[in-house]
Amino acid sequence: MFSRNYANENDFQKMRAFLIDARRVTGHYAGYWHIGGGLTWCTFLMSFRVDLRANIRLWEDDAGALVGFAIFGDDFSFDLQVRPDARWQGIEEEMFAWAESRWRESMDDPTIPSEYKCDLFTNALVDDAPRITFLERRGFTRGDKPYLRFARSLAAPIAAPNLPGGFVVRGVTGEHEITNRASAHREAFHPSRITDEGYARVMRMTEYDHALDVVAIAPDGAIASYAMGWVDRANKVGEFEPVGTRPAFERRGLARAALLEGMARMKARGAETALVSTGGAETGAIRLYESVDFKIVNQELTFTKQH
Repeated sequence: MFSRNYANENDFQKMRAFLIDARRVTGHYAGYWHIGGGLTWCTFLMSFRVDLRANIRLWEDDAGALVGFAIFGDDFSFDLQVRPDARWQGIEEEMFAWAESRWRESMDDPTIPSEYKCDLFTNALVDDAPRITFLERRGFTRGDKPYLRFARSLAAPIAAPNLPGGFVVRGVTGEHEITNRASAHREAFHPSRITDEGYARVMRMTEYDHALDVVAIAPDGAIASYAMGWVDRANKVGEFEPVGTRPAFERRGLARAALLEGMARMKARGAETALVSTGGAETGAIRLYESVDFKIVNQELTFTKQH
């Protein structure tokens, strides 16, 4: 087995196939990223601040098959994704050593603004005892604010969206809506790194489907709220990431309408389950997801290591 840095789109496709296969074996709740809201969206956000070739490392067997990969994020997070049959046989040690070295290099890098530097952190599912033990033995401290994972069967009835007068819900229709769509994200997640040019890039990525980028349109044409959906057709599972609303349009049921429309569209593409996640302290988001029948299926704990 040997490791190397991420190189190009071919490696992205290897990671994509790896995650599809891992989910096929373990199901939706075992910690493997979704190919859309996990892999595509995560690497897209990272690309604004870091070189993906320096911050993603792949481990392959002698035949060139991907055994796992590690990511050191631009927010100083890291994650380890290891093939189910290779877990806890030693590869995690190498992955963590690489991620920790990238963190220490970044902390000492004078070209990285100090406001971007922070402690190293990662997550572990509450039922993943081997990973929790692995982290605690390496000096990580468990946080007290879990991240909640929700799921909903798409076999259950999906209500029709109920919108205020003059509003409509639909998919993004094309790149002519980039400025409108990107500005909606920037307002919902202020401060945000998303530029118009950046949003054009995500619209051209492998997993993006403009019809699943569901938006609620105000009477004046502004995108008021949205629920970006992704579908792993091989595993028949959809995921929402991100979901947001411009502050001026909050508390009108617009995100709920976008989620309902998004789930109907996921189901039409063969998905049987929809997923979404949020922080345990985000009470508004929790109420929103529960209002469209999402249920908590797992929790992630945050683990932090000080510099």
